[in-house]
Amino acid sequence: MAITTVTTVASPYVFDTDLVSLTEASALLADTGHPATPRTLKRWALKHGVSVERAGRDDIASWSDLLEVHAEEVDRRLGGARP
Repeated sequence: MAITTVTTVASPYVFDTDLVSLTEASALLADTGHPATPRTLKRWALKHGVSVERAGRDDIASWSDLLEVHAEEVDRRLGGARP
């Protein structure tokens, strides 16, 4: 039986659980009213230093990192204007 333990120490054996494919992230972000294609998300991620890896045919990245990058880029496109 596998048991998940909570630890405050970083370990190379702990896998990132918030990984998402860029295709899936693009579909989820479409609902925000500020859509971004998987290709755009990859470009933005690399621009902001977010690691993008390959898993089979999909590019994957951290969902929380992609959310931050998306927010920054949308804010930049809107000229810093907030509703």
